[in-house]
Amino acid sequence: MIKRGWKLGIVVCFLSIVVVCSPAIAQKPIKIGVLFIMSGSMGGYGKHGSQAVQLALDEINAKGGILGRKVEAIFEDDKMSPQVGVEIANKFIKKDEVDFIMGPTSSAIAVALADLVLEQKKILILTQAAANSLTDVKFNPYLFSTLSNALMHSRAGAHFMAPKGYKRWMNIGPDYAYGRESWASFISKLKELQPEVEVVGELWPKLMEKDFAPFIQKIVETKPDAVWSSLWGNDAVNFVKQALPTGVFNNVKFAFTDGAALETLAPLGKDMPNGIFVAARYFFLSPDTALNRNFVKTYLERFKEYPDYMAQETYAGVYFLKAAVERAQSTDPEKVISAIEKEPLAWETPEGWKIMRKEDHSVVEDVIWGETMFSDKFGFAILKNLQSIQAEQICRTPEELKAVRDSYEKRMKETKK
Repeated sequence: MIKRGWKLGIVVCFLSIVVVCSPAIAQKPIKIGVLFIMSGSMGGYGKHGSQAVQLALDEINAKGGILGRKVEAIFEDDKMSPQVGVEIANKFIKKDEVDFIMGPTSSAIAVALADLVLEQKKILILTQAAANSLTDVKFNPYLFSTLSNALMHSRAGAHFMAPKGYKRWMNIGPDYAYGRESWASFISKLKELQPEVEVVGELWPKLMEKDFAPFIQKIVETKPDAVWSSLWGNDAVNFVKQALPTGVFNNVKFAFTDGAALETLAPLGKDMPNGIFVAARYFFLSPDTALNRNFVKTYLERFKEYPDYMAQETYAGVYFLKAAVERAQSTDPEKVISAIEKEPLAWETPEGWKIMRKEDHSVVEDVIWGETMFSDKFGFAILKNLQSIQAEQICRTPEELKAVRDSYEKRMKETKK
C-alpha cells in the first residue's frame, strides 16, 4: 500500500450541519455541464470521465443529493477543439443554465475556458486538464483543479529520477501548454537535484501526431541516457509501437509522465516494454483500501473495464463539488469560493485524501512513480517498485503561491484601467 500522507500542517474541521431548504429550492436540481473529448483516438479519456460522473451522481442522488437537491449532468464532446469547447461552455451557461462546469480533457481547451468562466463568474472544476498555468499565470478564483498537475508530476519525476544518475537527457512532448510546462518543470527541478545534467535535445511533435519516425530517429542518433516524455493517450501508444522495431528502449531509459494511464497500457498490452518509468495520478491497484476496492469493483461491474486515472479523478471531482457546496451551504459561486478560501477543504477519494489549497485552488497530494511490468492476469503492464513522492516536495512553495495571487491581482487591476 502506498502511503499518501501530507505534512503541511493543515487542520481540517468536519461540521455536521442541518440544512433547511424551501420546497421550491429542494426540488430544483443542481446542474453540471460536463465537456471532455468523447470521440476519436483520444475519446477514451472522455468516456472514462463521463462514466465516473454518472457513477458518482447515482451514488449521491441515492443518498438524497446535495443539500437535498438532485444533481444532474449534461454531457458534450469538445472534439479537442478550443473553439468548440468555448462554444459548449457558452451554451452550458447561457442556454442550459448550469450551476457548474466540469472538464475538459485538453489543457489547450481549459486555457481557453479560463477567461470565459472569469467573465461569466461560473466555477470550472478541472478533473483532467493538467497544465500548471491553469492554477498559475491563468489562475482565477473560478478555477479549481482536483488532480495533480504537470508541475507536480514533473517535480515528482525529478525526485524519482535524480538518484538513478542519468546525465544526458532529451525531451519529447506534445507542442502545447501541457507538454512545454511538463518539460520545463522537470528539467529545472532535476538540475537543482543533479547539477551535472545535460540537455541534448528537445522534440515537439504536434498533439495527435501520426508519424513519430523522424522523432524516434533523432533519439536513436543522439543516444541520450534518458528521455522525458509527456506524450499521452494514443500519442504514447503510437510512439511506443513505432519505436519498438528500432530497439531504442533497450539502450535508452524513458520516463513517461502519463504512462500509467490505462488508455496507454491497455492498448499496448505486451508491446509496452518492461522497466519503463511511468507516473500515475491514480492506478487502480493502489491504495489497498476498502474505499478504493469498492470503487474498482463497482466501476468494473457497471462498465466492464477497470477505472483509469481520469475516471477516478473525475469521480473525485464530483465529490469535491459535493463537499464544497455543502460547506458553503449554497451553489452560489461567490459563496463556494469564499467557503474554500477561508480554510483548505479536505475530502476522501479512492486514491486517498485530497486537499484543495485556497491560495491557487490546486489540489495537494502525493504523486506515484513506478516501473512497467507485464501482467498475465490483466493482459497489460502494471506497476512495480512504486514510490510515492510526498506533496511537500512537489507542490508550490509559499513564495510561489504568493506570486500566483500577486499576478492575479495585478492582472485584475490592469483589466479595470
